[in-house]
Amino acid sequence: MKRIMTSILAGAACALALVIPAAAADQPPVTSTTAHSTLIRSHWPSENLSGTITMADSKQDLVVVTGPDGVPFDMTITPRTHIWSGNRKVSLEDLEQYRNKHVSVHFVPERLGDVAESIRISG
Repeated sequence: MKRIMTSILAGAACALALVIPAAAADQPPVTSTTAHSTLIRSHWPSENLSGTITMADSKQDLVVVTGPDGVPFDMTITPRTHIWSGNRKVSLEDLEQYRNKHVSVHFVPERLGDVAESIRISG
């Protein structure tokens, strides 16, 4: 009886060892499009941050905001990010001129980094 149970368990383990890689192979490869989609769908609540713009890089779609405690936060900019200075829309390319200006950022924390939903430049 013990040999039969051992044989059944060994057979089940072998079957699982074959099924798990096959199931993983059915998943689409991660591309920049699927990675970007992952950024948009969040499981975490959005947050707010006030600080100053330390750096803006339009080539990398990145803004670094340093909080009041001196901790820098890298914010990913997407086509959905709204950037405002007063009542005027500002492009990511124009953000470098606002370096060291105070900003309020509404963002969503993600596995791949914080994604800015809106940036408001004050003063």
